[in-house]
Amino acid sequence: MIMNHDAKIATILLIKGIFYKSDNEKAWLEMIENSRGVMSDYFAIIGLELELNEVEGYAYLKVIEQDEDVLQLPKLINSRELSYKVSLLCVLLRKRIVDFEMQSDSSRAVITKEEIAQNLLLFLEEKFNEVKIQKEIDSTIKKVEELGFLKKLKSSEQSYEIRSALKAFVDAQWLSDFDAKLQEYKEERWS
Repeated sequence: MIMNHDAKIATILLIKGIFYKSDNEKAWLEMIENSRGVMSDYFAIIGLELELNEVEGYAYLKVIEQDEDVLQLPKLINSRELSYKVSLLCVLLRKRIVDFEMQSDSSRAVITKEEIAQNLLLFLEEKFNEVKIQKEIDSTIKKVEELGFLKKLKSSEQSYEIRSALKAFVDAQWLSDFDAKLQEYKEERWS
């Protein structure tokens, strides 16, 4: 498999996480126009599938579902459960994207740190230590940034772009699973 420099860059960005067109447009175009098949074959060898959303401009890797009667490969990408606060923020951001798409002509959904904090505080236990609460909110925002679902705007330290890949990860099934976990949490808390 021969890849040119831009295809190699796209491959590395995919291995690191969600690859957005805006991260490197030259590598994105190479992947879409010339190297998609080679890259898909490359990742398939190691049990990964290339998922592309050309309209929204992002790509990511996911584990190929393996048949039980075939020799199993070890998983290269482990799924991990998100904390309650991170899951909650993802749900709130997903709802914000839906509202934004219905009401705005702009190309990107933006939210401020203050709006995130206000939304999270509605669901978090009341505590009297404001410094601790702010640290928890900052930590949650940072984790969602690391997942690739938020991007701090260069023009404002207090504003974030909600990245479109969130829609692929927080789908109807994910929301349903989260609702069930939230109900369990409520029942445990009040029993």
